[in-house]
Amino acid sequence: MEIKRVHIAYFSPTGTTKRTLRAVAEGFGCSELSETDWADPKSRPAILKTGPDELVIAGMPVYYGRIPSLFHEGLPLRGEGTPFVPVAVYGNRHYDDAVLELKTLGEAAGCVTLGAAAFVAQHCLNPDMGRGRPDASDLAVMKRFGSALRAKADGLAGSMPPLSVPGAVPYKEYKPTPFAPELLDAETCIRCGLCARTCPVRIIDSETYAVTEPERCLFCFGCVRICPVAVRGPRPEVAPVFAAQMAGWAARCTERREPELFF
Repeated sequence: MEIKRVHIAYFSPTGTTKRTLRAVAEGFGCSELSETDWADPKSRPAILKTGPDELVIAGMPVYYGRIPSLFHEGLPLRGEGTPFVPVAVYGNRHYDDAVLELKTLGEAAGCVTLGAAAFVAQHCLNPDMGRGRPDASDLAVMKRFGSALRAKADGLAGSMPPLSVPGAVPYKEYKPTPFAPELLDAETCIRCGLCARTCPVRIIDSETYAVTEPERCLFCFGCVRICPVAVRGPRPEVAPVFAAQMAGWAARCTERREPELFF
């Protein structure tokens, strides 16, 4: 199977999933490479259309053991027997059903699964979980994974055999977000607008920077991470509960988890 072009498509509000997919693509090696940012509301409506001589590497962070709720009904992708690689990125707890869900949606979009993976990154909510990940060891595995994908594709002369990955149906329950980040200090805010532009569901008012629909928050923490003056976070009345929950997660997830690859 000859791959003439590689597409990486990602939902990556804090940048780690994008970095992961770029490393996999580097390992695969292809002179024709494109990127699609599915976290950008301006570009997300466009459908990525691909053919059988192209490869799509799609990556998303894991929220509540699932992919982000924006994509539960489908991916902005249309393939024609396009080789597909679903990649889940998670904060050292577990990826649960996310790899299976992303794989299933890719196949529903007309793709065929070449391989799949789950990689660890520093947790977007709790830096004590997976701190410093992906590290040099992770990046080396990502590149080797890409190289192995290339070898598998080069060795295929006929149809691609089915690939099994961990996960279960029905998928895990996707819970509502109780700690939607708010503007905590209006006086310190420099009104740069980065939070409003970064929010993938556009629920931050571009004039007041208040959250208009907290029930739609994905809890990606993109607005918190990008704020140059650190004035966004959970409301003061829920902050102690949030901190306790994060501490509990970190206490249960101290053992280093390693990347998992599926061929």
